[in-house]
Amino acid sequence: MAENSFEENVMLKSRVHLILIVTLLLACAGQTFAQTVAAKGDEPKLIAVLKDSAAPLKAKIDACRQLAIVGGKDSIAPLASLLGDEQLSHNARYALQMNPDPAVDAALRDALGTVKGRPLAGVIFTVGYRRDAKAVPTLASLVNSGNAMVVDAAARALGNIGNSEAAQALQQALGKVPAECKLAVYEGLARCAESFVAGGKNQDAIAIYEQLYKSNAPHHVRGGALRAAILARDASGGQKLLQEQLANSDYILFSAAAQASHQMGAAEVTTILTGATKALVADRQIVVIQALGVRGDKGATPALLTMAQNGEPPVRVAAIRAVVELGDGSSVPVLVQLLDDGNREIAKAAQEGLATFPGPKADDAVMQMFAGTNTDKQRMALDLMGRRRMTSGLPALVQTANSVDSKIRTDAIKMIGELGGSEQLPTMFGLLKNVQAFQELAAVEQSLTAICLRSPDSDQQARQVIGQLEKAEPTQKASLIRVLGALGGPSALQAVCACARSDNADVRSASARALGTWKTIDAAPSLLTLAKETSNPAEKTLFVRGYLSLAGRGDVPAPDRVAMCRQAVGLIARDEEKRLLLGTLSNIELPEAMDLISPYVDDAGIRQEAVLAAVTLGEKLLKRDDAKSFADKLVPALEKAAQAASDATVANRVKTVLQQAKDKAGAK
Repeated sequence: MAENSFEENVMLKSRVHLILIVTLLLACAGQTFAQTVAAKGDEPKLIAVLKDSAAPLKAKIDACRQLAIVGGKDSIAPLASLLGDEQLSHNARYALQMNPDPAVDAALRDALGTVKGRPLAGVIFTVGYRRDAKAVPTLASLVNSGNAMVVDAAARALGNIGNSEAAQALQQALGKVPAECKLAVYEGLARCAESFVAGGKNQDAIAIYEQLYKSNAPHHVRGGALRAAILARDASGGQKLLQEQLANSDYILFSAAAQASHQMGAAEVTTILTGATKALVADRQIVVIQALGVRGDKGATPALLTMAQNGEPPVRVAAIRAVVELGDGSSVPVLVQLLDDGNREIAKAAQEGLATFPGPKADDAVMQMFAGTNTDKQRMALDLMGRRRMTSGLPALVQTANSVDSKIRTDAIKMIGELGGSEQLPTMFGLLKNVQAFQELAAVEQSLTAICLRSPDSDQQARQVIGQLEKAEPTQKASLIRVLGALGGPSALQAVCACARSDNADVRSASARALGTWKTIDAAPSLLTLAKETSNPAEKTLFVRGYLSLAGRGDVPAPDRVAMCRQAVGLIARDEEKRLLLGTLSNIELPEAMDLISPYVDDAGIRQEAVLAAVTLGEKLLKRDDAKSFADKLVPALEKAAQAASDATVANRVKTVLQQAKDKAGAK
């Protein structure tokens, strides 16, 4: 009904904490009580700590924790004497709570008459936790005390005890407690009812539930009580109450009844629910329809299909979703029919339903759509194949992909890529040889890439692609190169590098672009070599860009990155390439990177970019712990940058960094 009380949550956490503490205590070898698990024979020592007025608070807390494990009859009185202590009450209660001796209950009952304030609320909780029936008269008095904290604790404790006397005390208190405490009393009564059900006293439980759902209690109390009242009855009684409440004008009780039906398995319940929908307004029909879906009784399918085809759109959509939940194959033809419904929401719901409908009948319906002549329906079928992961449709997809007259040929090729595996590679290679249109070629390339990337052995897939290179025409070869670029790996790298030296410009261009975006550092030497060899400016830029991209990777050691940049310097001529180099260098936190940046400050075309790179790198380097050891080496480059800076903001940054470098150099 209501959430656990504060005290319950605290005690639950304490139990978890105790397990952790015991584990730690067993693992340690110290001599203090907090560090070791006491033996039964240590109980007198622990009691002595509790009685020692000079003992530190922590020592007493640790003693309580140990007594929760080894405490017996002798520890009851010393622990009970601490129940009124604001600092130790909780620890003492927990130690008593874990003690099975019946004398603990007597000590706690005595404390109910002497302890005050927050500690009293804690003692009440512990009494309820131990389910001490003898404490009911005292708790009944406390539940009428007028103190909100005490009333709440007493009401919940009576609920935990859960016998007839506790329930009677709560019922008598219901009209007397302050308004802010009523929820605790409702919760206590609900717990009593739960105890009655567990003990086979269903009629007593039903009486409480009826009192609650017919009261002016909060919505969640009334709704939960009605739901429980329905489920506590025998089958016929529960069905009768369900039917009554489905016609209730009170939406809270109507909704609770519908929720109760989720746990009622009889077929008669399905009949009651479907019959009730006829007299309900749309929003309530939807609640009942959803209940039918949750229940999973396929006997509701005919009624739901009728509602899916007629009525207000929101109701129809709910009915479509419910029949999908039920998964009765007889629903599939209706869903297919609803794809053509004039209401877009209905058609969309039917399509969504077919996408998730379980079983082969839906697959068969999708394949029938695909085999038809309606292009829109065929495309819809393709979408459904993908969403249903219908690998059974691959033969039909391959047939369509090989049909030059098909209007959905390109879409079919793409779907082969989504659903196919290695066994479809020969088909895709065959298509690659024959397709001419750009869209179809792109679709084959896309599908080849998708199939190869899904393989657990990408290098083996790459070798199959490489085997097609020699016999492919330049346009098709370019597609294969792009597939290899996506796959990566040693074999693919070697093949693409060889293609980069092709006599055909399209093949070289595709190779350069693939290498320019290569993801692994092993491509760096080849990129550098190709950049030196080529006379084509565009290809050279791609090689250099790819090389510098690899040099900028954070997983490459900084000295190696500097060395790569140094090798690239002689290859760089265009301003665009210089900017790429400067951007890479500004992120390599080594003084040697500054040496490579500095010469570009003299280059009029990229002077300000070089100044920015210098100050950016300088700021990073001077934050290093060992900055004093190399600060003097940065000064000349930063002085040059300071003289060249034209932007005021950048100039101020350079001056600041320059001064920092001089200060650190002077302090060396």
